[in-house]
Amino acid sequence: YPAALALRHLGRLGAADQLLRDLLAYARALAATPATLDFFATSLPTLLLFNDDLTARQHQRARVLEAQALLGLGRVSAARARLRAVLRRDPGHGLAADLLADPFPTP
Repeated sequence: YPAALALRHLGRLGAADQLLRDLLAYARALAATPATLDFFATSLPTLLLFNDDLTARQHQRARVLEAQALLGLGRVSAARARLRAVLRRDPGHGLAADLLADPFPTP
């Protein structure tokens, strides 16, 4: 998302839109992919200690990525709906809250 905003700022609108479409496709594929535990992940001790729901976390990440892509593509109301869904599940999700408050930060 930040790279696409930078490309737009540089006037490379086609490249920005392609990057956002790719991000949207990735987010949707991520949401459809079963969550798995990476036993070599550095966060494994935290996962084991706090009994994290991997599927829920992956869906949250996918929603935020999808919201970013939608914001960049000008589909602001759809993006806001996804961000609100993230915040309903996790009111402390900082990125979702920031994007909802200021979706197009200036450098």
